[in-house]
Amino acid sequence: MAAKGTVLTLWPAVLALPLLRASPAPSVAASCPSNCSCAISQQLVSCANASLAWLPAGLPRAAVELDLQHNLFPTLEAGFFPDLPALTTLFLGSSGVERLEAGAFGGLGSLYHLHLDHNLLRAVPAGAFANLSSLVFLHLEHNRITHLPPGVFSSLKHLLVLDLSHNELQELSDQALGGLPQLRRLQLSANRLANLSGQVLPRGLRALWLDSNRLASVPRALRGAPLLATLHLSGNPIRQLTALSFGRGPRALGELFLDGLALEKVTATAFSRLRRLEVLSLRDNGLETLPSLASLRALSGLYLTGNKWRCDCDLLWLWTWQRKRPQAERGPIACSSPRVLQGRLLADVELQKLTCPPFGTSSTVTSPMEGGRPMATLMARDEPLPSTVTATAATITALATVKTTMLSTARPPTTLQGHTPESPDPCLANSVSGLRLSAGSDTSLAVAWAFLGEHEEFEVRYQAPGAPEQALRVMGGPPELQLHGLRPGTEYRVCVIPWSGGLGACLSLAPQQCAVGHTAGTARPLGAWPAPSPWAAGIGTTAALLILVGLAMGAMLRLRRRPVPFQRYYNDDEPPLGHRGADRAAACGEDDDCHGYVLAASQQPKKPADCAHSPPLRSPATPTYVPL
Repeated sequence: MAAKGTVLTLWPAVLALPLLRASPAPSVAASCPSNCSCAISQQLVSCANASLAWLPAGLPRAAVELDLQHNLFPTLEAGFFPDLPALTTLFLGSSGVERLEAGAFGGLGSLYHLHLDHNLLRAVPAGAFANLSSLVFLHLEHNRITHLPPGVFSSLKHLLVLDLSHNELQELSDQALGGLPQLRRLQLSANRLANLSGQVLPRGLRALWLDSNRLASVPRALRGAPLLATLHLSGNPIRQLTALSFGRGPRALGELFLDGLALEKVTATAFSRLRRLEVLSLRDNGLETLPSLASLRALSGLYLTGNKWRCDCDLLWLWTWQRKRPQAERGPIACSSPRVLQGRLLADVELQKLTCPPFGTSSTVTSPMEGGRPMATLMARDEPLPSTVTATAATITALATVKTTMLSTARPPTTLQGHTPESPDPCLANSVSGLRLSAGSDTSLAVAWAFLGEHEEFEVRYQAPGAPEQALRVMGGPPELQLHGLRPGTEYRVCVIPWSGGLGACLSLAPQQCAVGHTAGTARPLGAWPAPSPWAAGIGTTAALLILVGLAMGAMLRLRRRPVPFQRYYNDDEPPLGHRGADRAAACGEDDDCHGYVLAASQQPKKPADCAHSPPLRSPATPTYVPL
């Protein structure tokens, strides 16, 4: 009866529907079958553990639930069940069923729940569920099914839950689950599936269990279920996750379980497209590090226990993520390496000990690169640091005061019984290694380093050729910072000294404490104006052109509105025709081709000047052509 309790817990609303139906009342009072018990007016009939080899006679037609578990029915032949129109729930689990024939459930047209779990079925024939159009839950788990014929479930148009877990399925064809438009939960756990056909999953699927199979990679069939919200892939031999694993997979995925995969590698973009992911479980794998999951904004549950975590600078984001959570909600993430941090919880490790190379390892290196791996992590990297760490670095930069280095001289060491002890190194050169510089912009450099010991305060000195040396005091935070306000295209020498006030002044720096880097951009003389950027020059040029076009258009409008009398004559050295009158006409003979352009106003007779105010005489603007 455990299975029945599960159904009632998961789907109480659906289960209540058939019970609310008005079941037909029997015409005569029927007695309960022998070896069975009945309740609630014979609507609940239980014949479990009755050692039955065939169906008992006299089952009441009003029965709503029939329990036949733990009996012996090797074959369910056609017409095995009588007409029970009100029956909604049938339990046949652990009944030794080996063979199922088409038409076995012919008289159960109202069936909602069918439990055939823990039997010996090896095949499901086509037509086995032909008339069960109302079926919502079908349980076939813990059988020996090796193959599903195409369309075997096609008549189950209202099926919501299908459980095929703990069988011997090796493959699923495209149409094995065809005809299930309402299917929401599919359980295929503990089979022998090595791959899934690309079109096997119904598009409306919401939850899928594929754990404990033989999948070597995330199946591409997930692309056919865009609404999938819960995915279980635990217990498969998947060793790495890349950007292609969930490349075009379900964007609505909210819960992803990847426990016990023997995972060894997870790339930075493996989960980048799962923006709605809220729960991610990577327990019991072989992971030593994990890229930042800052792109998963909705992530609220992260389970990482049972891995071989290497606690170094690559887990700074995880350290910050855990520290934000209440202690009761933190998963116990224990460090496996380096040896000095082994067994400690990541959230309890001091931030200064999350270094690259790992804290406590040998720092006797002569090159900042070893085997192609950077010895320190720069701030300018592919994935940004968590917001709290970034804010800490920004606070360090803002609070640090740039000053000219002024160092004091300490007293010489004392002697003991006439013996002068070896002078300690005031620069603590052996505590710093892997100093790296990277150009952040034209005026900034990113500085990162690794250190040994319990140092919480550092002095960073930097100097450009021909310029005075400057220094920053860094207190707390990660061993990295940004130097701002530098000259573009200039070489800078940067040195890092662990601060220890009791050892005196550091005057002779070791090579591993210093590095040389260049800012980006083009160098310019000190005090020169910075060259305009291309986008600024483009904006200035565009503005100038717009101003010129506006001025030109204004001038054209003014010229068009101003009336200008039209006059033209051939000889520019003589006065216009309108003032020469008859002199010009006399000078031309009858055969001479003398012409001129005059305005009509010039042909008006002259009148004495009248000084009285009168409106101006308007002449036609069209010139006339007259012979002279």
